[in-house]
Parts: sequence; C-alpha cells; structure tokens
Amino acid sequence: MTSLDVGAYTASSPDLPRSSSHMSVERLYPFAGDHAIQSAVVVAEWAELGGSKPLSSDILQNLERDAKPQLTKLGLTHHEQLNVLEVKMGAGQQTSHASSALGGFKSASRSTMGSDERRSVVLARENCIIQINDYTRWADAVRDIREYLNVLLPSIGQFAPIRHLTLQFNDVFLWKAPSEELNMTEVFRTGTVWLPKHVFGLTNLWHSHHGYFADKSEPCQFQQLDNVNVSRAVVDGLHSIQALVAHRASLAQPIWVREPLSEDDDILKILGQFHTDNKRILADLFSNEVLRSINLNAS
Repeated sequence: MTSLDVGAYTASSPDLPRSSSHMSVERLYPFAGDHAIQSAVVVAEWAELGGSKPLSSDILQNLERDAKPQLTKLGLTHHEQLNVLEVKMGAGQQTSHASSALGGFKSASRSTMGSDERRSVVLARENCIIQINDYTRWADAVRDIREYLNVLLPSIGQFAPIRHLTLQFNDVFLWKAPSEELNMTEVFRTGTVWLPKHVFGLTNLWHSHHGYFADKSEPCQFQQLDNVNVSRAVVDGLHSIQALVAHRASLAQPIWVREPLSEDDDILKILGQFHTDNKRILADLFSNEVLRSINLNAS
C-alpha cells in the first residue's frame, strides 16, 4: 500500500499516552512485510434486482472459449469450469428435474509450489470477481485489474450492463508474542469513529462491524456502501488484527461496456476513489506506529 500524500489527511483523534516505553506493536507484523494486504478483491455485477441471471450456460461457454487464451497470456494459466445444479418444475407438476449446467469458469495463477493461488478471475452468471493475493501496490494492481476486465467486460456488454462495483481490501497483522500483551490502545486510535470504546478493554477475541451509505456524483451518480469490519481473531494459531473494508457502488445509470476500458474510464475512476477512501479509513483507524509499519502516513 502506498503512502498518503502529506497534507492529504489529518488525524482527528490523538492516541492515549503509552504506559510503557516498549511499544507492543513492534511485535505486530504486517501480513506481507511492508504492507498488510492479504487480498484485494474487485467485483463487477450485472444481475438485476430480483436475481435475474442474464448469462446463460451457452453464453458462458462462448465467453470461456474466447477468454481462456487471453487470460492465459496474462499469466492465469490454470482453468476450471464451475457448474451449478438447476432444478426445473413445470406448472402443476409434483416432481422436479435436476441437472448440472455450466455456471461459470475460473482462471488463476498459482505459486511455484502449485497449491496457493496468487490471483484469480471468476466469471459467473451474475458477476465477475477478481482476487489478488500477491498485492504489492495499487498502481500495479489496477493496471492488471484493467487488463482482466478488458478481456471480459466488452463481451459481457453484449448482454448486460454493469450495475454494481465493489472493491474490498483485507488487511491482516500477525501478533508474535503472548496474547495477553497485545494492547488495543497501541494498535488503534482510541478516538477513532470506526470502533466502539468497548473493544479497548477486551483482552480476548472480538469483531466490530460498521456500515453506512453515501451519495456520490463523481465521476457519475451512484450510492456508495462502505462496510468496515475489524476483528481480533486467530490465524494459524496466532492472534491477529484484521481490517476488512469493502466499498460498493450501486450505479444510478448502469454502464454498458462494449469497448476496452480506457485509463480514465468511469469504472476505473470509481475503483480509484474506493482505494483513496480505504486509505482514509485505515489512517483514522490505526495508531501512527501501526501506520508506519505499512508505510501509510496520517499527517
């Protein structure tokens, strides 16, 4: 994750004075070393309210045939089909007929060990999901996201427009010391609006969720839903701090994508705004010491 520009954000709530000269957060390690992002996920949705599924199995089969070689060239060399179970029952019938049908496909790149997925693209009847597990910085991620979307969206645009966009980051910090020494007042800003004060007195596991809507007019009109999930959890036997923040845009006017996305396309602009919003939330959530560990500065 890149640092915020100086002056771009002003921390509104100072941390409480530390009770010890040794900061416990020195033993709180960002998941990826110099940043904490375990995964970044982008979702483009076209299904209408009510659950309609405009992409039939035949359409998905043609999309898979055309997209597979292009995604392979982009490094997504492992492919698999995703099947769904369809149940059909005619009017007045007492028995139903179930059959398996193509529900989408997945293309992924894997680690050198061959088991862990570095990133993946899933095309289903209702949406397209891009997951990046080897995140380094936003400029690189959004470039690759654009390439993946340009393989799929112009073809999908023949059948359905984009109605919703989501960008989600999952930040994880691993605590490598006795769990009772993990001090929440050193991890978070005690005056942050994103957590109830109750969590600062807890020494065990907890989860906090906050969601809210905002109306946006740039680069187009949409309603934005921000979900902020913060947890103290256990990962592989270690206590951890997790911040899963998701931003979802419900477009006032659906976007028909029939040409490859340009760098200043509204879809990419919305994703860029989401990335900025995510940094702002993290800067108001975590203490300065934690922010420094991921090169995110609140000044």
